Amino acid sequence: MNRKKELIIFVILIPLLLLSFMRLGGYYFSAEDVFYACEKGLHYGPSEKILAEYEFEDSGKLIVGKWKENLSAISVDRAFGVLWKLKSGGITGFISCEKVVTANIFRGGKVMGLASQKEIREVYCRIEYGDYGNDENPSIQEMTMTVDQDGFFYGIWSTQIQDDTFQYIAYIEGRNAYGEVIYRDGMSPEGKPYLDGVLIENTEN
Repeated sequence: MNRKKELIIFVILIPLLLLSFMRLGGYYFSAEDVFYACEKGLHYGPSEKILAEYEFEDSGKLIVGKWKENLSAISVDRAFGVLWKLKSGGITGFISCEKVVTANIFRGGKVMGLASQKEIREVYCRIEYGDYGNDENPSIQEMTMTVDQDGFFYGIWSTQIQDDTFQYIAYIEGRNAYGEVIYRDGMSPEGKPYLDGVLIENTEN
């Protein structure tokens, strides 16, 4: 009888200890559970939809969700082969998408964003990068990405750069299904400045 009681206690105790270990260590059974737990810890969410999951070259993956017309990006990693946790060294979390087209550069040369205007079917980005101290003559990388039904777009920046190199999205175009430019943001190739689709007129003269 005592042996049966010990066995019952053991069967009950082990799962409780496992759950306590997971809770204290931030471990979860799925990558999505880590994603939603991080959103809760950052006081927003949960995302209405997970838009995409992208594998990192080393390990783990980036999960991207959509919450109230904004983006949520969380990096997760494997733990002990069967569990998941927050990836060490980086958490982006909430990404405000207040502009008609919002684009950001992420780890591993990933460029992604959200377009709120339904007519925009393609997004073009001009990325400028280079060594600090030589920002007057930056190198240029151009990317064109398809916009899906959720307004989400994604691309991988093929150019490999050093960690100490500056990089930013200098100009964005939103194009319709016919390839016509219907939105601009940043400094255009013609030298005209746009702010969220509006041309900034020169008022000095």
